[in-house]
Amino acid sequence: MSKVKYRVILADDHDIVRAGTRNIIEKDPAFTVAAEARDGQDLLEKLRSTKCDLIILDLSMPGMDGLAALTVIRKKYPRVRVLIMSMIKDHEHFKRAMAQGAAGYLLKEEACHHLITAVKSALKGKKFVSPNVSALLTDRYLRSFDDMEEPCEEILTKRERQILGLIAKGMANKNIASKLRISIRTVENHRFNLTEKLGIKSTAGLVKYTISKGLN
Repeated sequence: MSKVKYRVILADDHDIVRAGTRNIIEKDPAFTVAAEARDGQDLLEKLRSTKCDLIILDLSMPGMDGLAALTVIRKKYPRVRVLIMSMIKDHEHFKRAMAQGAAGYLLKEEACHHLITAVKSALKGKKFVSPNVSALLTDRYLRSFDDMEEPCEEILTKRERQILGLIAKGMANKNIASKLRISIRTVENHRFNLTEKLGIKSTAGLVKYTISKGLN
């Protein structure tokens, strides 16, 4: 990368942040700051007259904010990479930014250590996620398991448990219907209710659940 000058535009409403970012960026000979913008509208105006490879974009700016600007940029300048650099550390902003085409999400608190890595990753077409954001997402993911209630056989009716046991024995719907002296449609309805209540869609999954609960 050091043989090529990649042109970068900085978009942030704080002068001191832009100055600090410029200082880090231009220490690497591969990069040059082509322009600076104070808000989303200013950024779009700069893009009309300034060629660039990457934009380092803040989310919280007056007037047109970063997310609004990102939407326009991805439509008008699809080849330009956009790296979000923000103080905002929450799942919703991260999700919206990445869904709208951001090449990465870097927290300002980690910029001193990870800015150049994030920029290089973005220019290579790789997604960069700030370590603290990754930790937040991982924690959120793991907590989602803690909040899940494991399917419980107590939510099933006596007939549903009976049919579940026969499914676990490998019996087809028509055979279950014949054994219990009910219609195939009734068996199908009970089977549908089983999948909805237990959150298990496949026959193999129902068999595994039945065995694990000792219901067969």
